Amino acid sequence: MKRPALVLAVVWLLSAGYAGAGLTRGWVPHDEGTLGQSAERVLAGQLPHRDYDEIYTGGLAYADALAFRVFGENLVSPRILLFVVFLLWVPAVFYLAGRTLGPLAAGGVTLLAVSWSVPNYHAAMPSWYNLFFATFGAAALVRFAEVERTRWLVLAGVAAGLSCLVKIVGLYFVAGGLLALVYFERRPGAGSRARVYSIALALALTAFVGAVWELVRHQTGVSGLVSFVVPPALVGGYLIFRELGPSADGSITRVRRLAALVGPFLAGVALPIAVFLVPYALGGGLADLCRGVFVTPTRRLVYAATELPPFHTISSVLAPAAILAITPLLGSRTRRWVSVLLAVVAPYLMWQGHTARGYREVWYSMRWLIPVAAAAGVILLALRKEGIPDTRRRQIFVLLAVAATCGLVQFPYSAPVYWLYAAPLAALAGAAVVSILPGTPGFPTALILAFYLFFAVGWINPGFIYDMGLHYSRDTQTAVLAVDRGGLRVTPDDSAMYGRLVEAVRGQAKGLWVYATPDCPEVNYLTGTRNPTRTLFDFFDDPNGRTERILSALDQDSVHVVVINQKPAFSGPPPADLAAALEARFPNRITIGRFDVRWRE
Repeated sequence: MKRPALVLAVVWLLSAGYAGAGLTRGWVPHDEGTLGQSAERVLAGQLPHRDYDEIYTGGLAYADALAFRVFGENLVSPRILLFVVFLLWVPAVFYLAGRTLGPLAAGGVTLLAVSWSVPNYHAAMPSWYNLFFATFGAAALVRFAEVERTRWLVLAGVAAGLSCLVKIVGLYFVAGGLLALVYFERRPGAGSRARVYSIALALALTAFVGAVWELVRHQTGVSGLVSFVVPPALVGGYLIFRELGPSADGSITRVRRLAALVGPFLAGVALPIAVFLVPYALGGGLADLCRGVFVTPTRRLVYAATELPPFHTISSVLAPAAILAITPLLGSRTRRWVSVLLAVVAPYLMWQGHTARGYREVWYSMRWLIPVAAAAGVILLALRKEGIPDTRRRQIFVLLAVAATCGLVQFPYSAPVYWLYAAPLAALAGAAVVSILPGTPGFPTALILAFYLFFAVGWINPGFIYDMGLHYSRDTQTAVLAVDRGGLRVTPDDSAMYGRLVEAVRGQAKGLWVYATPDCPEVNYLTGTRNPTRTLFDFFDDPNGRTERILSALDQDSVHVVVINQKPAFSGPPPADLAAALEARFPNRITIGRFDVRWRE
């Protein structure tokens, strides 16, 4: 067995064991309920967006419905599907890391990417699939950079299209892929400057950065500007910078060459989307799909938005950046002393992870990796005109472009867990940049990589997402959710509460229909009942005439039980008129944890 294959085999087994060991660990009830109820609605013949308010694009609901068919209808089944795709993702990460690094270093970067990904939150959320498909697509683009065969562009596009079908933020990878294709198109030479093409390209790239700014400007401050706008601006700016030099061809030739690259890529994007649209076209649901995918999600900007860390926390990344940048400039004897010092300090810093300050300093230093890697990467590519082969430049640019655009997955809900959906791409981009640093010091680089790997394993993974990014706390989800549709490890309180809730709802329900509100889709899924409305999260619902619509649905389906969540995550309590009507119609009541179960005889 060749050395890269052996390293990959070891890394794959370690990753499989690490991720598989915690597959059923932890939950956020409304996340699991959303996935479960959406898949169940699809199994019942409903079409996402047309028949119910799917909160993502809808493709994942079909995938999870298939998981239910194959593995059984419980909360573990979507996670098994996620795990299968995760196992395919690990070799793709290793492949990308191996384009710029040796086998051992690529294995280390792959383990780093794994440690900051799925094992920290095993819920089969769509953003994990966005990460997976972005990685697959980036691997296809990198392969095209090496062999220039059109099929790799088509495959990259297919990955982008599948990502969009899972969640519309797959468009961020489409943007990153297009930036990479613009880079691929240019051929240096001593011919024409292709001024018309260069001006048009500069205007298009400026408009792209302006669109990113327009997307985030109302929800973010300086941190958002640096995290979300600066990386795409740096990548786009570098493409404009390249146009200052002479080109081998004129404008018309370059337009044709770009079209030959973009066409297969966009055809690949369109292929899975076209298949997905067929039932909507036949069933009269295209307008509902467009509204559900592009209009309704804007309500997240009001109800489901969180801020990034303050901008001053970017100082946390200065120490590791300085070590990598300055150490090569030192004499050999000084470098040895620096290595000794780092070997002594690193264990102390690792131990400090148990303190809130020590934990946050390391977390913040990782959280700011994308803008730092983008800045360092474009500077090195611009200044190091010699010594970096063209193919390797292409590979590095792909990783920079994909990380820069896909980092937007954190907007507008910039909770710490959303960093995990971008962290592996950031790690790949950062490693690629380090690989072209002149005189990169081996031991300090390996020590930094190992530090972040073991920090994730030692301090982030043992906790859970509620305290993630803030401080270390050991996960208390040690009890099994012992209902027939459960199977996950949750807190003892949640296990007891939901067990009682399922028993109470099933005991009072007469038929399949139970109305649970607000923001508690897990209630219908765990109890095996159906939601008489089209709503999963109340803030997505149209407020005009909402109370009348809900009461009409309850009457139409002869609902005997309603469940009211007293602590919704996003939407707030039910409107006063709806609450009063529910209280009058369902006079009997029992309180179980944060839920009021009301019924009528």
